[in-house]
Amino acid sequence: MISVIVPAFNAASTIDETVSSALNQTYCNLEVIIVDDGSTDQTGRVAAQLVQRDPRVRYVHKDNGGVASARNRGIVEAQGEFVATLDADDLWYPMKLERQLQRFEQSGSETALVYAWCCWIDDDGTVTGSAPPTQLEGNILPEMCLGNVIISGSNALIRREALIAAGGFDESLRAKSAQGCEDLKLYLTIAERHRIAMVPEYLVGYRVSPGSMSDDFEQMMRSRHLVEAEFIASHPELALQFARGRAILARSLALRAIDRGQIREAIELLTNQSQGRVAAGFASLSWLMGGAIRRGLRWLKTSGHRPFSEFLPPPRREPGQVRCVRQEKNQGSHCDE
Repeated sequence: MISVIVPAFNAASTIDETVSSALNQTYCNLEVIIVDDGSTDQTGRVAAQLVQRDPRVRYVHKDNGGVASARNRGIVEAQGEFVATLDADDLWYPMKLERQLQRFEQSGSETALVYAWCCWIDDDGTVTGSAPPTQLEGNILPEMCLGNVIISGSNALIRREALIAAGGFDESLRAKSAQGCEDLKLYLTIAERHRIAMVPEYLVGYRVSPGSMSDDFEQMMRSRHLVEAEFIASHPELALQFARGRAILARSLALRAIDRGQIREAIELLTNQSQGRVAAGFASLSWLMGGAIRRGLRWLKTSGHRPFSEFLPPPRREPGQVRCVRQEKNQGSHCDE
């Protein structure tokens, strides 16, 4: 069984669509645990409706403690052999979990995490672009230092025992006003100890909205610094890789700042690098030009796509009309009417 953990804070407008994208997976031997992190809107009411509609959904309410705290509460509640987190405004393509489980079977017991590729979606659920199709697999800790190849906290499918052994998501970053890299820290810890595998398909819709946590550029950089400092203490040989990764993140955030019209913030991100300001300026200008071209090419490839929601199957059947059937060993589950 797969446990899908949905941390939710004031997500009443998106959580129904998000949870539906999990319930409508072609692999249906799963539970969905909605962890309400002290919402003050109608998230609880919408969640109650989801619980009534499908017996696989559970609802947990807790005091507000941040996304890491909510995810960890879900891990405690989880009963599945595998765990996937799904942020309350993101979407999954119906084949996501099935494809990831197939990759686990192919890659063997040393693999603890499988990721896929991500599309960007806007507030309306329209595909606006995509992350580069990274194909890193195996023992990829050095490559992970350069950046979060998994991109989104809604992407990874993880063996539960490996997730627990890694300590879950770091809740202390919130107390340090450094939220943002909790998922990166967890994935780095897993990459220290296990192999990583990937599915070469776009299976995740990552919603990028103004005002999201990743739009707090200063906090994101502070979070990255704290995470890398902890890893460099035990892996000094990776210090240069982490420094390069910090510069890559700064330039990526600068591109987003420019998209938002925040030119001053973009300049600060580009010039606050470890090398000299002039060198940083020239390097960053070249990188930004290249990044803009690459982003434009990816946009041309995806801009003609239908809204991500149109890739989802028709409205799900009523409870009782769908049952999960366990097949022979290693054959997974299928849905029978």
